[in-house]
Amino acid sequence: MKKRWNIEIARDIIALGSIPFYIIVVVRAVIGKFSPFVNQLVIALGVLILLSLIVKHADQHIARGFVLFAFISAYYKSTTFTVFSFILWGCMIYSSRILKTNPKRVFRGVILGVVTAAIAYAITMNYNPIIIPEIII
Repeated sequence: MKKRWNIEIARDIIALGSIPFYIIVVVRAVIGKFSPFVNQLVIALGVLILLSLIVKHADQHIARGFVLFAFISAYYKSTTFTVFSFILWGCMIYSSRILKTNPKRVFRGVILGVVTAAIAYAITMNYNPIIIPEIII
């Protein structure tokens, strides 16, 4: 059975909110010794897991995608990169439509991502524990 190219691209774009991609970003930040950024992402993942117990049937890819968008944009502090990453996140939402994900599920994912990022930011704004110890070589 031949798959349509738009469905394949939509699946690839949705993968930007996958657990493996999230881990790649965290590991890259650990290697680069960006402790505050790592802390934000790790704390956000914990908050997301806890909130997912309350907010049922939310699109986790969209939620993780927003968390990554928010903290990567804040880290780089570049308007151009922020616009680019926001467009990518918007493409994730559009890809959900192509893949026929329930719109309510996507909406819950958006809300979950925004709330998660806000809570994680509030936690790490004034208190920034070093979760990942730096390795001295």
